[in-house]
Amino acid sequence: MIRVGLPKGRMAAESARFCGALGVRIQPGVLRYVTAVNGLDVAILLVKAPDVARLLQGNLLDLGLTGDEWLMEADAPADCRCFEARSYVASVCLLMARDDPRSIRSVRSVATPYPNLARSLLHRIAPDAEIVAVSGSSEALVPDIADACLDLVETGTSAALNSLAVRGSFNHVTTHLARSDACDPVIVAPIVGLFANALEAVL
Repeated sequence: MIRVGLPKGRMAAESARFCGALGVRIQPGVLRYVTAVNGLDVAILLVKAPDVARLLQGNLLDLGLTGDEWLMEADAPADCRCFEARSYVASVCLLMARDDPRSIRSVRSVATPYPNLARSLLHRIAPDAEIVAVSGSSEALVPDIADACLDLVETGTSAALNSLAVRGSFNHVTTHLARSDACDPVIVAPIVGLFANALEAVL
């Protein structure tokens, strides 16, 4: 059984295309589907994007669609990315209040949904900062809860509306179909090919 994790939420359109490529139509409320491709049994699981990355890293999924930021957060190997899906394009940024005059090095706390990634990115430039892990958007927490936040910036509109300014930009990210480290790329190649063709058809 090949286990495929596809995200709900902002990548739902790509998930629906990928399901369609396997002959599956998503039904409201149904989160698990079983189909067959070239004699391979395939289970499709609709889960949150962060969980796709964690399950791939734990070799509990074989293939999954998720954001680069979640793959980096889970410390997934870079060579396990199959192809770009480009559901969105953004940058991982450190944001502070627009009128905060302090340097990055003096930041005492950073709110973020990516605590592992934040530690690796900030250990040199803000070595004393406490990482405050949150499960959603971190922008609302600056400056009352944390001195700064590390989050995705696409257009910068949300940051501007919340009186935040980008003080550091680290990684450009998009979305990828990725495989687990234990997954044999030859076995899943037919599925990867179907997904790639489904994406190319709308580009």
